[in-house]
Amino acid sequence: MRKLAIAVGVTSILVGATAPRSFGADILTGRIETHVGPVELRGGYPSNKSVEKLYDELDFQRATQAYIWATPLVSMEALVQANKRDWGVDYNDVGLVDGYTTPAVGALTGNNTTIYAAVFTDLQRDGPVVIDSPVGVYGVIDDFWQRPVVEVGPFGPDKGKGGKFLLLPPGYDGPVPDGYLATKSKTNQTMFIGRAFVNDGDIKTAVDTLARIKAYPLSKAGNPPETRIVRAGERPLDSIPPKGFDYWKLVADALDKEPVEDRDRFFHAMLKPLGIEKGKTFEPDARQKRILTAAADVGFLMAQTLSMAPRLENASSYPGTHWEWVLTLDPSQEALAYTQLDERTDYTFEAITVAEGMIKKIPGVGSQYMSAAKDKTGAWLNGGRNYTLHVPADVPAKEFWAVTLYDVMTRSMIKTETMKAGVSSQDKLKENADGSVDIHFGPKVPKDDVNWVRTIPGRGWFAYFRWYGPTEKFFDKSWTLPDIDRKG
Repeated sequence: MRKLAIAVGVTSILVGATAPRSFGADILTGRIETHVGPVELRGGYPSNKSVEKLYDELDFQRATQAYIWATPLVSMEALVQANKRDWGVDYNDVGLVDGYTTPAVGALTGNNTTIYAAVFTDLQRDGPVVIDSPVGVYGVIDDFWQRPVVEVGPFGPDKGKGGKFLLLPPGYDGPVPDGYLATKSKTNQTMFIGRAFVNDGDIKTAVDTLARIKAYPLSKAGNPPETRIVRAGERPLDSIPPKGFDYWKLVADALDKEPVEDRDRFFHAMLKPLGIEKGKTFEPDARQKRILTAAADVGFLMAQTLSMAPRLENASSYPGTHWEWVLTLDPSQEALAYTQLDERTDYTFEAITVAEGMIKKIPGVGSQYMSAAKDKTGAWLNGGRNYTLHVPADVPAKEFWAVTLYDVMTRSMIKTETMKAGVSSQDKLKENADGSVDIHFGPKVPKDDVNWVRTIPGRGWFAYFRWYGPTEKFFDKSWTLPDIDRKG
């Protein structure tokens, strides 16, 4: 069989090569073919050139896996830095999207059907921090590995009535005053993502509700400073984790701010030879930068594969279709015998923030999400082709339902001249005689464009379908969503 060498980063993988020979007494000097290419031996030892090659390969492989491991942390670090850079939102400010989110906001699977606000905290800088959430705000406070610290709203200890949440830093053993809903974070940085639903088109009330969120250090609770509300308006934001070498700058920044957890110590050890070490300035030499840059490219593709083509047993939501559960991991990110790495990547490569309410099966409460990246035939969704999603009548959603399209590379809402990335039951959609709805996706305007979302030729996309207040028929699957069907 002909040998075909394919360069991948700093490695050379022999495709079609014969299986590597086993090491033994007969192989002391000469060249042995391996999965990573030829290795020269001298008396059983690798030659100096091969030692360099093997270390390059070792560090490259470690970096690709560290890329995947760091995905949830980097996404949060990218978001907090973007909020400060693009919107001027600092710790303990309320960053408020005072209208429906549009494709101008570059955020991992951002939602264009609810009103959002976010609060970032730095517990290492400020010590315990109070977040005072009013009635009508629903959400979650996550640590920077995207594990829920506490939920806010019907699933939280406030039971939807609002309350003063007290965030305690990792290792905190100081006094906890009465009158607070106290909870301890495992990371120094946290993010509260809160939302308010729009009723009868009343956006202002939803915005005003979120604008009543307050955040301040517990040390200033006696005379709390006024919380700064930053209204984003229609200003753009780019919070998508960067490609290539810049990804590792965020890894280094984030790891330096956070405590090292026992579960992650081996990953810290693997990053040390690559110049990323807690407490030390990240100043990689030329070799380290070359390996990290190449590993970021491969790591991205590996993470994308884990997310868009998951091999997890619990990924399929409607067997026989290509709809998948958006959230396949336990919110704690822990399984019986391991920490959920692939499950975590499946979600956090394309989305951000995790809440218990996303997996709880309580009819009429919370929300549920499914995604699809393939059409009925199993082909990837292509922006140059036309598709239809037939939504059967009587969608099991007490509040409303929505479908939103995202770009496969940015995982942010597709951005076209229409600035329309999806439709929902809150829109004035054209219904069929039986109450069902046909939604059209494609680059050309159909005859009836009310139910249409424009796509971009040459760019892949995927869809999220969201149920708000899912009812019993959603959970028992007596109502199902068919595949997206290609029409041309």
